[in-house]
Amino acid sequence: MTDERMKAHALGRMALTQAPQEEGRDWFGNFNWSNIGLWVLIAVTASIVLPPFIFLLQTSFQVQRLGESSYTFGNYLRVLQLSGWHLWQTTLIFSIGSSCVSIVLGFSAAWLVVRTNVPFRQTVYVGAFLSLAAPLIVKGIGWIMLLGPNNGLINIWLMHAFRLESAPLHLYGTGGMIFVEGLLWTPVAFLLALPPLMAMDPSLEEASSACGARRWQMLWYVTLPLARPSIMAVFLLALIRSLESFEVPLLIGTPGHVETITTAIYHAMHSGFVPSYGEATAYSVLLMGVVALPLVWYYRSTRESARYATVTGKGFRPARIELGRWRWLCAAVVLIIPLSLAMPVLVMLYASFLPFYGSPSLDAFQTMSFDNYISIWSRANILSGIWNSVVIGSISATVVAGFTLLLAWMVIRSRHPARWSLDVLASLPLVFPGIVASIAIMILALFLTRWIPIYGTIWVLVLAFLLKFMPFGMRFCYSGILTIHKDLEESARASGAPPWTVLRKIVLPLTMPAVLATWIYVFMHAIRDLSTAILLSGPGNSIASVVILDLWNNGEIPELAALSIVICIGVTVMGIFFMRLSGKRGLKA
Repeated sequence: MTDERMKAHALGRMALTQAPQEEGRDWFGNFNWSNIGLWVLIAVTASIVLPPFIFLLQTSFQVQRLGESSYTFGNYLRVLQLSGWHLWQTTLIFSIGSSCVSIVLGFSAAWLVVRTNVPFRQTVYVGAFLSLAAPLIVKGIGWIMLLGPNNGLINIWLMHAFRLESAPLHLYGTGGMIFVEGLLWTPVAFLLALPPLMAMDPSLEEASSACGARRWQMLWYVTLPLARPSIMAVFLLALIRSLESFEVPLLIGTPGHVETITTAIYHAMHSGFVPSYGEATAYSVLLMGVVALPLVWYYRSTRESARYATVTGKGFRPARIELGRWRWLCAAVVLIIPLSLAMPVLVMLYASFLPFYGSPSLDAFQTMSFDNYISIWSRANILSGIWNSVVIGSISATVVAGFTLLLAWMVIRSRHPARWSLDVLASLPLVFPGIVASIAIMILALFLTRWIPIYGTIWVLVLAFLLKFMPFGMRFCYSGILTIHKDLEESARASGAPPWTVLRKIVLPLTMPAVLATWIYVFMHAIRDLSTAILLSGPGNSIASVVILDLWNNGEIPELAALSIVICIGVTVMGIFFMRLSGKRGLKA
């Protein structure tokens, strides 16, 4: 146990012995500080969450004609006429298809790793965790360099091997988008599928086997029905993320003239000399409505998951199924997870040493050098992007962790009925996809320029990341505070400690693992986020992911590859450091 935790526990125990409990006493004090603090937090949270939504909704109805503005449904009618059913059909096919790919591969790999004797289990674990460190734009560009129709290394190899005149694999299209997006989210589906499969009592499967059921029958009629809530929850999360996806549709869909709602929003903002705010915001509001549907379905499915409980009071040890001659074929399935990271990163590593990107050859290997790695440290825009990523990520993580700890503490400990409005307000940003949050914050920042000039600064990105990651920080801190018995805080208040002292000296030390988990999550995602930053970044506040996109658009592949490798290594090292730090902060027996 750390010194801070020992002090917190000691303060609570000392207060219990020194001060008697008072019947009916509000633990925030007789002056009812809880109500004051609650309404202040509600006002602050509402001022962060509601204005972006209000301005977004207002702009979607606003139509400019001859210098005058009016409010009509014109923007919605125009985007529906422009896109028709085709845009929505493409978005749904892409989202559902990629979600199915990630679920099938992720749950299959998880079941093989947990319940069978498949080899390379540790390699799969490591590959799944490391895949979280690589930015999505880096992996997306890596797959283009592998499967692109012009210079894709796999296509070049197949053309030489089979003497083909054209590339056999066509990545630019809906099929390529589904393939890449599905692979990008397979490691996440694998990690989310592990806990329920590891906790599932194997006696139910053993009973079916004893009744003569074959392995495929046991899997189909016993394992899959029991895992259905987990499968549905992960599928819905993958579906929501695919609906919000921006990197893959932009990189792979745009060259193939395939558009989704997120790229339609982006192109509406870059379609002419003046951004089409009306069309972009109309698309954004419609996308928020589409995202809200699976989100509500997800909450309902997780609430009803108790009907499928399989963990009982009896101890058990899951028995591993012997795969026999299928062992190495199943190994190929689980190796998809580490290979989905290794292949794009390795092609990036190869390209980072070349003066010009090209297929592997003896001449290419002879021109390899570290010049690109030296070059990126001498370019002001790249250095600024790296520095801004670290600064913005650190500030955003600190603000989100501190603010959501306060919100979660108030929701759990306050007795006022209005406390649940805090939880609702903090959860509303879940319906804001990254590109939607970007345009909403941009409109708000432009409106506030006269009084608070944050547009074009790092603070507009901090505000966007606070809006986007507030629900996730709330869940982390909520779980952490639930592990603390309120007697420790009540006894400290009975000894005369004000609420701020209770929060600082008792709640914060005891919830440090949850706070650090929030900080790590926000930092790791903020420094590699593209969709939220794409419309808010400028010359003075660009982050690394935006710089990578600029390098890609300019055709500077070797410099892009070198920067990508540096970012992947840096994020991995920081992730390992923070995970060890959070482990040291946890309770020890």
